[in-house]
Amino acid sequence: MALLLMLAMVIYSCKQAQDIKAFTEAKYSLQSVRDIKLNGIDVEQRIQERRGFSHEERDSLLATVTSNSLEFSSTLALHVTLQEHSEEARHLTITRMKWLLEVDGEEALTGVIEETMELQEGLNLLPIATPVGLVSDGDLPNYTGLSRLITLLGQRTDIREHVTLKIKPTIKTPVGNVESPAYITVTKPTGIVAFFK
Repeated sequence: MALLLMLAMVIYSCKQAQDIKAFTEAKYSLQSVRDIKLNGIDVEQRIQERRGFSHEERDSLLATVTSNSLEFSSTLALHVTLQEHSEEARHLTITRMKWLLEVDGEEALTGVIEETMELQEGLNLLPIATPVGLVSDGDLPNYTGLSRLITLLGQRTDIREHVTLKIKPTIKTPVGNVESPAYITVTKPTGIVAFFK
């Protein structure tokens, strides 16, 4: 009985190792961002009503960004394409995920999603909530990326070609949680709601 149990654990561990490798080498693309809220403000509703932020709200949002207390929540539609097709359903459990937003190659905003998420091949709808902070340059916050982002938003131009999203997941494994050694680049967003245009 003990031998069978050990054999089952070895088989399970091997399969999970294969899944981890497959998802590490997978292609990630952001299909859409929905239900966007910034500090509880419903951004999508503002878009539908063609009503922007008031001066007070803009000042408040900027203040929370610079003090690393801005809260962002939404539902991400993340598509995962594995390089090797398998008849068996593959999935991966992520216990934590760091993210980084770059604007024209300049690191701008960062945060950590402290939620357990299940990823599978194909489309994944991920409800997330995360603090948003400025990237630090040593001990000081780096305002360059944020400044570029604000400029692009103010120009009311399509900023999708200017931004890059990177993720660094912590993966649940039989020997404990393991963080990815490097950030994974999510391909350019397609079909993002008007907030990102």
